[in-house]
Amino acid sequence: MFWTKAEKVIEQALVNNNLLPITTEACVINEAGIDYFGHVVTQNAERKFQSGTKQDNPFLPYEEEMFVADAGESHVCLLNKFPVISPHLLICSREFVPQTSPLELQDFCAWVMGFDSDNVLGFYNSGTMAGASQAHRHMQLVQSSIPLEHAIINHELPFKHHLYQFDSLSGERLYLCYLAGLRELGILDKNGLTNDNSLPSEQVCKPYNLLLTKHWMLMIPRSTNQINDVFANGINYSGRFLVKEPEQLAWLKEYGMMQFLKDCSQG
Repeated sequence: MFWTKAEKVIEQALVNNNLLPITTEACVINEAGIDYFGHVVTQNAERKFQSGTKQDNPFLPYEEEMFVADAGESHVCLLNKFPVISPHLLICSREFVPQTSPLELQDFCAWVMGFDSDNVLGFYNSGTMAGASQAHRHMQLVQSSIPLEHAIINHELPFKHHLYQFDSLSGERLYLCYLAGLRELGILDKNGLTNDNSLPSEQVCKPYNLLLTKHWMLMIPRSTNQINDVFANGINYSGRFLVKEPEQLAWLKEYGMMQFLKDCSQG
């Protein structure tokens, strides 16, 4: 329900120079029959670091020009001010909630509101070690193909993960699968659960990423957020990479895209 509204907000934000897309030079890198996407940022990425006053938490308060829609009572949908893929939407909690605390049912109920077509990819970075750049609770949405989807749904990923598949999305079902994944992957000890099978907000999760589509959810525990100054967040596990220099992309190609993902996760 957000995408049509987002188009109108993007149009106005571009006119007013409130939205600052990061253009990239993209290429396809084939490895073991998989066509990964590699993006090298161009000089206009400097606009991200020259975009006015610094703000510790850009989501509280958020820029009104980035507002797309309410996402239930506890969340809002905003534009990512510096998108590589546009539109890039953020589902943010209205009040501050740490990115490292366990997701709640209301987070999933707000997040699934953005999945009204088959080409939507959601991802979540739990903490800096999983690639989070902001400490305020936010889930992300883009419209994108998924180079690694075949490997994901056929259980071909060579690192620790859990996959949950669905006929249809609901916040309640996602939340139950999420709780199971936290326990099974050791991201949060089962003793952290309360009597009603919920999770206290003061709990802190070990770093992990979530990938979400209309048909599946993937949970990946993380071990590091970078190798050789190449950083990894949730969207990398869809098969898409962003680097600062062409030399980094050449190194990544030599190192191996899947090997990089494996070494950034847990075994």
